Amino acid sequence: MDKLRHRFRFALALLGVLLPGQGLGQSLACEKPAGFINPPRPDLAPLEDLLSHTEEIDVARPFAAPPLNRPLEEAIRPTKDLPGVAGTIRLSEQGYGGVGSRRLVCLTDGSTTVEEVLLAEASDGSRRFRYVVWNYTSPKFRDVAYAVGEIVNTRPASGMTHVAWTYRFAPKSGLGAEERLRFRQTFLEQQFAAWMRSQLESGKAASEAAP
Repeated sequence: MDKLRHRFRFALALLGVLLPGQGLGQSLACEKPAGFINPPRPDLAPLEDLLSHTEEIDVARPFAAPPLNRPLEEAIRPTKDLPGVAGTIRLSEQGYGGVGSRRLVCLTDGSTTVEEVLLAEASDGSRRFRYVVWNYTSPKFRDVAYAVGEIVNTRPASGMTHVAWTYRFAPKSGLGAEERLRFRQTFLEQQFAAWMRSQLESGKAASEAAP
């Protein structure tokens, strides 16, 4: 179990994400909003029915290297168009990383989201980590019902790790054809794609600079 947890921690660490569980599961910069109620997870549509975007990067760090210890708020920074992470609060008894574990994420624009782990699997040559994000309160995500993120790490060569990060979005019901087109072309393929690339590049730099 410890070996498996190490693998998933490294899968997130390549994005600069530290799995809580060693005293770093929460941040003083994050507080539950007044009246907050832990929300039920939305019913998820088949992944192929969602609007998706993938960004990929190669990292000059061995696939089996130890994980980085970067809190989420240090790793996921704001871009010109979208907020970063200010802190997190654990919402489940278990530390974030196992299937079903959940956390509240506070963003730098003062809004919040909720995340829950859907899948965590690993083999000698690949790792896959999938999670759902919903309950967005930021106006930047006003058209989003929920999103499914997925990180896949593979070993393309000795001393290297390939990271593929995919986000799949379910727009809110009631959006017209023009609104859905604008959501895809402006939000997903421009603003959010740039946000994803920024986080991957930051994680790559931190990973390659680490001992």
